[in-house]
Amino acid sequence: MATIYTRKGATGTKFYINIVIDGKRSRRFAGYTKEAAKLKLKRFEYEAVFTKQSPSINIDKAYSSYMDYIQTTSINSRQVTVIKRKVGWFCEYCKVKGITKLEDVKSSHSKAYIIKRSDTMVQSRYHCGEEQIYQKISPSTLNREIGFIKRFFNYCIDMEWMDRNPFRSVKPFKVKSNGQRYHFTPDQLELIMANAGRFYDFYYLLLHTGIRCTDAYKLKPEHFDGKYIKVQMNKTGDFLHVPIPEHVLDVLQPRMGLCTLFAPLKSDRQRRNCVKNIQRLFEPDFVRKNNINLHTFRHTYAHNMLNKGVPKEVLQTLLGHRSIKTTEIYANWVRKEELEKWV
Repeated sequence: MATIYTRKGATGTKFYINIVIDGKRSRRFAGYTKEAAKLKLKRFEYEAVFTKQSPSINIDKAYSSYMDYIQTTSINSRQVTVIKRKVGWFCEYCKVKGITKLEDVKSSHSKAYIIKRSDTMVQSRYHCGEEQIYQKISPSTLNREIGFIKRFFNYCIDMEWMDRNPFRSVKPFKVKSNGQRYHFTPDQLELIMANAGRFYDFYYLLLHTGIRCTDAYKLKPEHFDGKYIKVQMNKTGDFLHVPIPEHVLDVLQPRMGLCTLFAPLKSDRQRRNCVKNIQRLFEPDFVRKNNINLHTFRHTYAHNMLNKGVPKEVLQTLLGHRSIKTTEIYANWVRKEELEKWV
């Protein structure tokens, strides 16, 4: 316990704090104003109580506790896996540096780690033939990683294991965007569908619904409710509940008796083949420059819908975007193309 009291002297009124630490009472000078004394009192109480009742917590223990916690939230399993991996990497980095206690993690460690991550080369998910493409981690990916680790340390603060977030001073990277998303032309689509083979139905679904391939992989008959499709999106955990065109249902009808519509695509190898089946139709430089992959079908769908005059607010719902700003990227590109016709 601590109390504030005053003493008058030659220099005026002074404020003091009576504080008990480990059963011993001591008096400390707290300033010349009541406000200053109150602030100092809070700091002394914090030092006396927090450091006394909050033992040093091992990073591994905090990490394990946080993983248990997020699995009780509404975060989907895929996102939990990503968080586990990203936060785990930083914890491993700390151990390599000889840091085992939460209280020993400093802002300098967090900044050094992010600089190290920004220079890391990773294999691109855009495969082209047998060539392996490597690139630096994108700023947007790094920003998500920073967010995951920040939330981990916020959890530790809520648990009163530490009083500051070492990632608080880490600023997000600037994400540069040219505002463009490449979309297939009618001729390119004709070429792709003519060579689709066993992937025809899958490509057709992506092209005419705009659904993400990661969500299409797991589609089951129970995800279809009449003319609507309802599925939890892997990326956000939100539910996508949108109408599906009649002609798409006709194409998928033979698959409705299966447990999973595209069961073979559960295999990573088959998913890579599904991408390569498109990429082999184009020049490697073209594929690399425009990031040609299954997500390009989604860009094409958005582009076509906007050209039909679909309001961007409606397209936002159809695509499952949380922010209208994401949808506006497509809208701005369509307007640019429209302007160029008149020049």
